[in-house]
Amino acid sequence: MNAQHQPSLSNSFVLGCAVVVSLWLALIVALGFQGAFHRPVGEPPWPTLLAMLLPPLLFLLLLRRRSFALQVLAIDPVWLAAVHGLRILGAGFLVAYAFGHLPGVFAFPAGWGDILVALLAPFAAVMLARHPDFLRSQWLWRFHALGMLDFVGAIGSGLLARLLIGADYALVPTTALSQFPLLLIPCFAVPLWICLHIAAFHQIANARRSGHVLARASGTPSRATSDAR
Repeated sequence: MNAQHQPSLSNSFVLGCAVVVSLWLALIVALGFQGAFHRPVGEPPWPTLLAMLLPPLLFLLLLRRRSFALQVLAIDPVWLAAVHGLRILGAGFLVAYAFGHLPGVFAFPAGWGDILVALLAPFAAVMLARHPDFLRSQWLWRFHALGMLDFVGAIGSGLLARLLIGADYALVPTTALSQFPLLLIPCFAVPLWICLHIAAFHQIANARRSGHVLARASGTPSRATSDAR
């Protein structure tokens, strides 16, 4: 997107997001203290799954509103990449496994996946800061796709662990995921990071569309469009 057409991020949007995220976190904490995310061993963790999937679905619906979508485009893509460095918190799964509080079938893919994404995040952020056209690149798309794939693997391994425990396999239960402090990762941090990945994909798609429009207008492929390939 050309600099002159870059939408500006409004203070009201930033304040609104801060309020919504704060209230969201407060709700998760309140529900956590009430034991709302605890389910008996062997049963599907429906409350946790709902907490993970509902916010991204609402975010996708909001993206259908043009005013909201334009504000998402105005978010600094460098920040959208760098914030995933906080996923180093996923190492907590490995710590919990080491102390016998989580099964390895979940802790290893979830923990190491988060660590990998966290280590790659600074490199993606630096590339975006130094080369704005990196927003159109396949490498940035792959970084965010890897981040989403990490969540798919973590959710899948968590459900697999519960199924195996329900089938009387000798595994450590996943009860710690419904207790503080770990419940904040699947019930709050994961859906928040998913929303940020969706925002990044929205920016990448918009940047690529803008690049193709510029290429058609000039009659020759632009450098940015070629890089995106």
